[in-house]
Amino acid sequence: MPEVPPWQDRTNVRHLLSRHLVGRGVELGPANIPFPLDFPGTQVSYVDRLLPDEHRRLFPELGEGVEFPNTDIVCDLDVDRLKPLDDQSQDFVIASHVLEHVAEPIGLLDEIHRVLRPGGTALILLPDRRRTFDVGRDPTPLDHLVAEYEAQVTEVDDDHIVDFIRHTEPPESWERFEALPPKDRNEIIQVHRDRSVHVHCWHEDEFLDVLLYAVETLRHDWDFVDGILTDDEGPEGFEFGYVLRRCVPPALDGLGPAGRRQRFYETWTAWADRQRQTHHLRWEPEPEPQPPVAPRRGWKARLRRAAKELLGRGGTALPS
Repeated sequence: MPEVPPWQDRTNVRHLLSRHLVGRGVELGPANIPFPLDFPGTQVSYVDRLLPDEHRRLFPELGEGVEFPNTDIVCDLDVDRLKPLDDQSQDFVIASHVLEHVAEPIGLLDEIHRVLRPGGTALILLPDRRRTFDVGRDPTPLDHLVAEYEAQVTEVDDDHIVDFIRHTEPPESWERFEALPPKDRNEIIQVHRDRSVHVHCWHEDEFLDVLLYAVETLRHDWDFVDGILTDDEGPEGFEFGYVLRRCVPPALDGLGPAGRRQRFYETWTAWADRQRQTHHLRWEPEPEPQPPVAPRRGWKARLRRAAKELLGRGGTALPS
């Protein structure tokens, strides 16, 4: 069996992805796990709706000693998007486990594209719904996201949060929730809204439709550079993601909308197929050892006859 690279843990996978980030950029909603920037030449500012002390009050279960990076730009991604940032002002944007939390993901993706300079990089990571507490939920379809984008939704509605509670909590918790009077249910819904639950969910093939929509319909200049599949982090992996470059015009101008979509689809698919082939080899069991096969009698004579034939066609020596 051909040799394949060993499984990478989450830290090492993120370390490798960070090589694509250079210059000055922002990370959106880092919470207490900012993305590692392990190579020189990067400077990051953190964009969040909460300050560190507000995070600690809202998430006491993380413990008193948990560290949150300072919030450099206070911004509610649902309401403000990225309004504090100028057009084409960033060398990179990191959105690690952010798009699933916002009320309207396509609009935020549009904002990420707006603030990136041509040649800049977006790094987007998302949880795989098959490997998290979202496992019992249906994926968010593209038409639902487009409807929210066109409506310019700025707040997570109750239906999304109720869906989250119903499909991520144990059945007995859901039954208790249903039995509560409306006032108490509304209070619980608001707590979940404040804590920013997973509003939407996908796996690695499903979210591709969102990016293809952005490329074809919104005319985003995205080119696929690199990424991770859930299995890249081993059997315990739970996230997937994309490294996207905003192309410098007129690199994609000649392709047209359908051509841009096709290029993005084919480049991602070629990369993903190769990754999955590697994963298959990693999981392939070692073949059972077989007993040695005894050489058949007369093999030396047959080899000498074959060598004579070769000599007659220009060979130079017989085996000893």
